[in-house]
Amino acid sequence: MIYLLSEEGRRALRALVSRPILYAFDFDGTLAPISPDRDAVKLPYSVSEWVKELAKRAPCAVVSGRALADLAPRLNGEIPYLVGNHGIESPIATPESLCIAEGVCLEWKKTFSANFAQSLKDLGVEIEDKRYSLTAHYRGVAEPARVRVALLLLLQQLSPPPRVILGKFSVNALPPGQDGKGPAVLALMVQLRQNGLFFAGDDDTDENVFALPEGLAMGVRVGKQAGSRAKFYLKHQGEIEEVIRFLVHRIDRTPESLDNDAGHKSDRKEAAHER
Repeated sequence: MIYLLSEEGRRALRALVSRPILYAFDFDGTLAPISPDRDAVKLPYSVSEWVKELAKRAPCAVVSGRALADLAPRLNGEIPYLVGNHGIESPIATPESLCIAEGVCLEWKKTFSANFAQSLKDLGVEIEDKRYSLTAHYRGVAEPARVRVALLLLLQQLSPPPRVILGKFSVNALPPGQDGKGPAVLALMVQLRQNGLFFAGDDDTDENVFALPEGLAMGVRVGKQAGSRAKFYLKHQGEIEEVIRFLVHRIDRTPESLDNDAGHKSDRKEAAHER
């Protein structure tokens, strides 16, 4: 993986802004600092201001596991395109697909209440109802690995079987036919007539985007992780503001000014060599 704020990473960002790109970001742990209290997560003011500026210059999206009803108020309309529920909710989702997903989740919730309530309580698991998907949270349990295995066994008993996406101290159950964040944000990119996708995320659920076989121009993982499909990484969430600020400033530059900048750098190198 390449550190995005290295000289090599910055060169890749400079090349990126010359293309029609959809700039997309995960929310928790990427745009906003992650928190053990998911209800308390807020977009920092400085990040909010810079991402607002970026959205004025290029198409921008937030792609989150949160439901849109939860996500949208945290962004105050500053980013025009929102993809929620791991791709189930998006600007191009059809009412029919949402209705089917909601019906499946209703049946799953009945099964949880009737058959799994005590097991979930014993495991220390909280089920979050996101209307079109369900998420089992187990942050803070004593044996997270054991709890995850137990959860996966329970989910196998649901009908129809869910598409399971693992997260940080969570297991997400999506209705069949839902393929996660990657295909959803790729479809949005195509609809917006962009020829490439920039995506930054921090979670295992974001690997679904990093693994896209086509369309992804730059994948950035917040936190270097062996085995990630992202080519670039940031050291921590706080660096995302610098990346967005860099993009805003580079998009503001005209091709002529970029050529002049390159010329000035070349002149400086030659002068240094002469000395």
